[in-house]
Amino acid sequence: MKKKSFKKTPLVLLALSATLLFASTVGSTRAALTYYSENFSTEVTVSNIGVTLLENGEAVGHRNYVSGGAWDETAGALLENMLEEDEKLALGKDYEEKLSVQNSGAIDNYVRVTLRKSWQDEEGKKTNLSPELIELDILEGNGWVIDDSASTEERIVLYYTSILPVGASTPAFTEAISINPIIGTKVVKTVEGDVVTYEHEYNGYKFVVEADVDAVQTHNAADAIKSAWGVDVAVSANGNLSLR
Repeated sequence: MKKKSFKKTPLVLLALSATLLFASTVGSTRAALTYYSENFSTEVTVSNIGVTLLENGEAVGHRNYVSGGAWDETAGALLENMLEEDEKLALGKDYEEKLSVQNSGAIDNYVRVTLRKSWQDEEGKKTNLSPELIELDILEGNGWVIDDSASTEERIVLYYTSILPVGASTPAFTEAISINPIIGTKVVKTVEGDVVTYEHEYNGYKFVVEADVDAVQTHNAADAIKSAWGVDVAVSANGNLSLR
């Protein structure tokens, strides 16, 4: 008769490694965002453009052009205050996570946000684990729209369809985050000789959400957006965007 062994690695490890990063495609902690189209940069004062990511009303990262190719920028970790001291992550619980964008430059702009969800360990992203189980409550109907053609299980692309004036902030595009409790039922079985071992599939992994923020000038908007973001938009008389 085979012996059964249950590996006692508690799911609390998820809480200890649960980190969301304000990031870009060039790294996991550095904000290096695209704020203007190279094709149209000569038509505006580049030093006037900038954007800031807000989490629950507080700035967690920004990137503003200074001069001479230099940028004033910061990037911080999200969800640092998600759990109280000594609190353990509760699967299925909604944690407040209101993300929005502020125009921290000196010219009006249009904004796009790309969210990426993944499970990672020390070796990097694990593609066999489902990013759908990292559940972000996305808000639409408040000026934000999801580009379904560019979104996947791992990536969510959103556009703010109104002009974002200088100093103004968008409505939140997320409201809460939770981890689907189904991960507590996902168990991996291994057999070595007469020993059968069961281990939670998601033990030892951290969940990661990366937020890339892009802003584009409003001047000659349709062409600038096509050049910078590769999408076709219609621009109404009041400046609102609609995806084609």
